[in-house]
Amino acid sequence: MKVGLDVGSTTIKCVVLDDADNLVYSTYERHYSHILEKSEELLRRVADQHGAKADLAISGSAGMGMAESVQVPFVQEVFARGGQQAGPGDGLHHRAGR
Repeated sequence: MKVGLDVGSTTIKCVVLDDADNLVYSTYERHYSHILEKSEELLRRVADQHGAKADLAISGSAGMGMAESVQVPFVQEVFARGGQQAGPGDGLHHRAGR
């Protein structure tokens, strides 16, 4: 499973791809400047619904500092995959768990 967080100045987006790179979950939500709390909420939701083990990467204007602080890869760009909603790039190589 691959999880990507795109943390912007006002919103946070989260996508989950299964092992065959199928989009199995996505959300787009405002974080109201509670970036860490919203990120934790989304990652707990993903873990509850899809399991706690995943390759994780973070992108977005507010994501670089977060990625560095938790030692998770920062992905500079997010792109559309095969007509699906935006998904994380191939920089997903960090194993994360709860």
